[in-house]
Amino acid sequence: MYSTQFDPRLNKIHAQRCPQSRYDVVIKSACFDQLLEQMMQRCGYLRPTDLSPTGIEAPVNTVTFMDWKKYHKLSVVNGFIDDLEKDYPAICTVSVIGKSVEGRNIKMLKISNSDAGNSPVWIDAGIHSREWISIAVVTYIANIIAKNFNNLPKSITNKDWHFVPVLNPDGYEYTHTHERMWRKNRAMHEGKCVGVDLNRNFSCGWGVDGDQGSSASPHSAFYRGPAPFSEPETVAVRDTIMGSRTPFKVFLSLHSYFELIIFPWGHKAEACPDYLQLLEGGAVMARAIYESSGLIYKVGSTKDLTYSACGTSTDWSYTIANIPFSYMIELRSKKHKFRLPRTQIIETGKEIWNAVGKLMEFVDQY
Repeated sequence: MYSTQFDPRLNKIHAQRCPQSRYDVVIKSACFDQLLEQMMQRCGYLRPTDLSPTGIEAPVNTVTFMDWKKYHKLSVVNGFIDDLEKDYPAICTVSVIGKSVEGRNIKMLKISNSDAGNSPVWIDAGIHSREWISIAVVTYIANIIAKNFNNLPKSITNKDWHFVPVLNPDGYEYTHTHERMWRKNRAMHEGKCVGVDLNRNFSCGWGVDGDQGSSASPHSAFYRGPAPFSEPETVAVRDTIMGSRTPFKVFLSLHSYFELIIFPWGHKAEACPDYLQLLEGGAVMARAIYESSGLIYKVGSTKDLTYSACGTSTDWSYTIANIPFSYMIELRSKKHKFRLPRTQIIETGKEIWNAVGKLMEFVDQY
């Protein structure tokens, strides 16, 4: 039996016999984290975090791996998609589509077999930073597609998948370090950080309903910003989608917690031109969720099922970017609200993966 002591001067581990112990190796808790970090650095598992609010890269202080048994910080999520690119270079590409207000990278993972006939699909999460389950579900789906690509049906492999796991990286990091219920980005106003609701900052319907569908007040949770696309995070979405050579066919933005599948419009009451088609596609997803977990997700237009919402990403994607299948999926749970227990992450991921798969079969008919 041995105990260990960490000596930073010698960069070694000293072993001592522990005759009375029933363990082979005993590591003092005081040096365990230091030892583990050093071991992982040698194995190449540690990476720097994203940019800090000051714009300076800082080293990771703890070692964490991506899984779906708990919620992870920004550095782990970004490290996860980087690892997919490294492990599956033939189909996975990571790019930076923009910078946040505080200078963090907004990363996008593309999964594609590079077939020229593929239809692009967009899936983002974390536009509202407190909605942690959305980030977990997007990474769950990306993981399945990347690791099982060659065994998946054609309705999956004939798409170019564009995943943005954390569209609001500043806000998401802030929810982990300061205020769990922070919703907006970290934009400044008159020298103070008040934030902009990024899902009220898109150009379609921006501010048209006065303070009903968004707010002109910087202190409101629904503050729409000083102008459409005033925020770099929404600009990143706009420029990436509008800059695509191939038009996107599907736009999915994941939120929580109303258990809904909603589509345009949010800024006006009348039905959009493709209302019945969008309703049918939403019903296909809702049925898949019910068959997976027994949960009932309602389907309908944003304004019918929730409230007036002006300047949303789905109204913009449908109306301006002309993406025919544009949906916002409000994930679990009405019971737990934004604090969905981590024990429900995998089940939520499964039900939404099934829903997305069925939607892909549906859109291939058009």
